[in-house]
Amino acid sequence: MRTAALALVVYVVCGLTATSQAKLVACVGDSITYGSGIANRTVDSYPAQLQRILRQYDLSWEVQNFGVSGATLLSRGDLPYIRQAAFANAQACNPDIVVIKLGTNDSKPQNWQYKSDFIRDYENMIDTFRSLPSQPQVWICKPVPAFYVNFNIRPEVIRDEILPLIDQIAREKNAPVIDLYTALQNSGHLFPDGIHPNAEGAGLMAQAIVPLLLGVRLLPDFERDGVVNFVDFARLALFWRQNDPSFDVAPVPNGDGLIDHRDLGGFVRFWMAYPGMIAHWKFDEAEGEVAHDTLGRLTGAAHGSPAWQPGEGRIGGALSFDGVDDYVGTPVILNPGAGPFSVFVWVKGDRPGQAILSQSNKTGTGEVWLGTDAATGAVMTRLTDGSRITQPLLSAAVITDGAWHSLRLVWDGSGRHLYVDGQEVAADKRKLNALKSSDADFYIGAGKDLEAASFWGGLIDDLRVYGRALIP
Repeated sequence: MRTAALALVVYVVCGLTATSQAKLVACVGDSITYGSGIANRTVDSYPAQLQRILRQYDLSWEVQNFGVSGATLLSRGDLPYIRQAAFANAQACNPDIVVIKLGTNDSKPQNWQYKSDFIRDYENMIDTFRSLPSQPQVWICKPVPAFYVNFNIRPEVIRDEILPLIDQIAREKNAPVIDLYTALQNSGHLFPDGIHPNAEGAGLMAQAIVPLLLGVRLLPDFERDGVVNFVDFARLALFWRQNDPSFDVAPVPNGDGLIDHRDLGGFVRFWMAYPGMIAHWKFDEAEGEVAHDTLGRLTGAAHGSPAWQPGEGRIGGALSFDGVDDYVGTPVILNPGAGPFSVFVWVKGDRPGQAILSQSNKTGTGEVWLGTDAATGAVMTRLTDGSRITQPLLSAAVITDGAWHSLRLVWDGSGRHLYVDGQEVAADKRKLNALKSSDADFYIGAGKDLEAASFWGGLIDDLRVYGRALIP
């Protein structure tokens, strides 16, 4: 009875969520917000990626970048943000939400000599934005870490002095905080100069911000299977009217210690969503030579003569590969050396030694992400960190038996994990370094060098890739 009542509430709230109004987000900040050091900042700065992710849930979201390289929060700093045109422009756009990420440049000695002004200047900026006609919600961010001294920016000042001041400001102004410091503290490899994140690092910033702007303090993918559905709803219902931090989805930023209608409202914002997904090929096409990524970013091109099999897949249709020369080529999905990721796929095959997903070796950096061992037909990955003592991760789970199997490959930043049909079948027993980097294109259903023996013979269905580690 309780579950039925909750289901009715989900139906009603989902209807209300679908008619939500547009939201304009103003991202205020320094060079990290601006996207300095990122080759294509208009596409890969954190505000640009934030907009792209938010629009997966609602196309009406708009995010504008008001970052200024070198800007300080301090009004007596060497480049005060409040005296830049971007500050006036951020106000003029009359935003619904303001995200402030300043403080990194304030750590420079010539600026931090005025540290006694930091709280006052920050609170004045918050008040300025809150007084706009749109009365925006103002979020303040803890700066991302500085991993070593560069540009005169001092990591210890950010860590030991600026972070506590931001906590104090949050209390005094009742301003919600986005903790980018913790979210990025283990991602030094994504900061080429120790200060500015690359595109992958900016993506982690965006992913840390998205749930909060959507009204939840944590992603309601409780089962960690990459999709928010009735399985996750059943979990929430199980803990209804109880106090469990793992399910205390809302309100932001800290929850209220009770699983109730607030958590349900936050949950339905992600209903049937795929949080953190980078690419998704359903293989539901009935004809043609194009495999569409549902996110519209990474269209795959069919080579050889793979055959569409509508209705024959594990979920809808599937793509049949002949094991001779069939494969699907895609643009680069992600760099395995950039940080955590997960791959999900359904496969049906009967021949060992073949590849399911590979990264092209044309530049000498590609490898087989998922495949089967030539001797046993067991699932494996050849992704490594390049160490001489690191070997491919081989399981004992044979998947070349002509039956459908769900596979999952997870890199959590320090270890590889392989799953078959929901069960972990192999994992590293020691900590690895970052995986070898590669920016090469990908092959679905073929090996890294398109070797004759590597072409997949059988069906592949519902391939999903995420920029986060989804360990059950």
